[in-house]
Amino acid sequence: MDFNLSGRAEQLREKLQAFFDKEVLPRHRDWLAHVAVSRETPPFMAGLQEKARAAGLWNLALPELAADEPGTKVSNLESAPLAEILDHSFR
Repeated sequence: MDFNLSGRAEQLREKLQAFFDKEVLPRHRDWLAHVAVSRETPPFMAGLQEKARAAGLWNLALPELAADEPGTKVSNLESAPLAEILDHSFR
């Protein structure tokens, strides 16, 4: 089996990594502080989700989406490097 990334998967990986570095990582400490005192969703999450949708980075690993549903419909193989970014550990 060929495990090399397709051009599409590589472009998504680069785009997601840039979004993660610019939008998600800077909010990590704010998220930690918020969840330490509240079970409510942090107030910045809605804006972050909207930015992800606008960037085409929403519903990445749902290959069975209908034509009118937002998402990229990436395959399981294409989603693996994306999951690696999203599952980034903050140790």
